[in-house]
Amino acid sequence: MTIDQTTANVMTALLRELSSELDLHHNDEELHTLEPTIKTLRRAAKVMADAGYKAPEVYHHIVGRFDRMTRA
Repeated sequence: MTIDQTTANVMTALLRELSSELDLHHNDEELHTLEPTIKTLRRAAKVMADAGYKAPEVYHHIVGRFDRMTRA
């Protein structure tokens, strides 16, 4: 898949903003409630990666927190 630079910039900004808000407003014990949102974030990050762009660091941070807290 290809996306243009403007779309990539917007997606990066959205990933950064949403990831930051989730990180700031949710403690570890409630991260499991974010599963649908994290799934959507992962889909957006995959589209970015498939097009050759990187997701922002805060995205990796919140997904890492989610993964650590939901491991069974």
